[in-house]
Order: sequence, then structure tokens, then C-alpha cells
Amino acid sequence: MVKPITKETLFMNCMELDFATKIELEHWIATFEEKVWTKDVMEELSKAGLVRTTAAQVWNKDNHRITRIFEYENEKAYRACQAIIAKKIMPKAKVSYNSKIRNNRGIIFYDYRS
Repeated sequence: MVKPITKETLFMNCMELDFATKIELEHWIATFEEKVWTKDVMEELSKAGLVRTTAAQVWNKDNHRITRIFEYENEKAYRACQAIIAKKIMPKAKVSYNSKIRNNRGIIFYDYRS
């Protein structure tokens, strides 16, 4: 379900998850909401300042990659959400999936919407 964006996004994180095989990537897609990113955790992150998150499968032929974009109200919200992710997401993710993770964080300075 896509909700209208009602809060301004100022801070973001772009995460890349690389999987060794297509089967591992497809397993993540099929199970990430029930195993790790549950409704309860998402509600807690929203209260802490998460504005929006998206997940996309990268279609490059040479890898098996998911990108996740996280948008936060501000840096304080980002830090609060990182504490929740470290406590409630990462332990489950490490047990459930074998992926290489890379993060890029930044402050949004340009945002075009039509």
C-alpha cells in the first residue's frame, strides 16, 4: 500500500544487500516482512521518525541485489531508528539471511516530484 507523503524527508539511508545466489535473494523477498521487518517493528520505526522505506530488486545480470531506501524526518530520527534496527532487526536478519550489506547515508538536498 502506498501512503501519501505527509512529512518532509530530510535524511536518508540507501542500503544495498548482495546475495550469493538468486535463490537467497528470492527467499529474502518472500520472507522479509514476516521474519524481520514485521508490522510491529515498522510501527515503532514510524513513531521514531521513519517517513518512508522502499525495497527494490536490482536487475543487473552480474549480481543478486536488493536496494532499500529509508527516509527519515531528520538525523535525530535516523539515530533513533538505528537503535531500534540494531536491537530488533539485525539479530533476526543475521540468523535468517546471508547477505553482504552496504549503507550510504546522506542529507537530501534535491527532491523532484511531479
